[in-house]
Amino acid sequence: MKNHLPEEIDYIKSRLRTDFTYWYHKIDLGSGIVTPGFNYETLWDNIRHVRDGIDYKDKMVLDIASFDGLWAFEAEYLGAKTVVATDCLYRTFKNFMFCRDVLGSQCIPYYNVSPYNLAERLDVFLQENFDKEKQYERMFDIVQHLGLLYHLRDPLLSLSQARSCIKTGGTLLIETNVIMDTEESYMLYNGIPFTHRVSDNYSVWWIPTINCMKEMLLASLFEPDESSISVVEFTSPLESKISRFPRRIHNGVQDKDYRVGRLCMTARAASLKDVQPEFLREMERTFRNPGLDFCHI
Repeated sequence: MKNHLPEEIDYIKSRLRTDFTYWYHKIDLGSGIVTPGFNYETLWDNIRHVRDGIDYKDKMVLDIASFDGLWAFEAEYLGAKTVVATDCLYRTFKNFMFCRDVLGSQCIPYYNVSPYNLAERLDVFLQENFDKEKQYERMFDIVQHLGLLYHLRDPLLSLSQARSCIKTGGTLLIETNVIMDTEESYMLYNGIPFTHRVSDNYSVWWIPTINCMKEMLLASLFEPDESSISVVEFTSPLESKISRFPRRIHNGVQDKDYRVGRLCMTARAASLKDVQPEFLREMERTFRNPGLDFCHI
């Protein structure tokens, strides 16, 4: 981690006090300076525990929904050759660029890219073919899909887009809310604002069961690594803040008690030859199953 001169430390601390109103992650900027952020160490430590099984040395890394950049900067610190950070929230772009400057980072920000159209919007990066490179030679070795799935209206589309940007044999690192206490495979729809089944956080659309999460990965041409699965129980402090809003429980589920936690795991980008022919035929019907770019898988 970078050590700063005394005058640099004063400048960094001054900027943190006066120029920023919101931080999500706690990012170590060196010299004992850490950005403000939520006390979600339970989540961060679980991700790092699973991530310890991945070799980042000289790898190409895509960090989806990077927000203020914690996982992108840590991937770089772990030895990644190139890190691309995507998001579409300009609220945190300023935070990302400040940290990038303070850390002397080379992470590449694309803060106009949705998780629904990664392959299309990263075309400039992926199709570059100067300096003896071939088109799509810069597909990613590792894709980080952290704290995102449950915020998406169309989570399968985002998984398909992640698969379209990763090399066959590459690694997906994913973290999400899950329902912990069932062997069934289903994804619970949390409900539109103020009609929530599980979470009062109106940005939470879906919560899959653990088996559903594994099957969603299979349906997106990823091979789940069962041995990597790590689940922790976690209730966000935000829940108590948002609970001031009226909550109306859907008829038919008011007596149902779901045990919700957070899952982190890895999955390998599968080869097309590993997929059942009947299933592959269905996946190739892109008018029904958008998101997979078979030209580059």
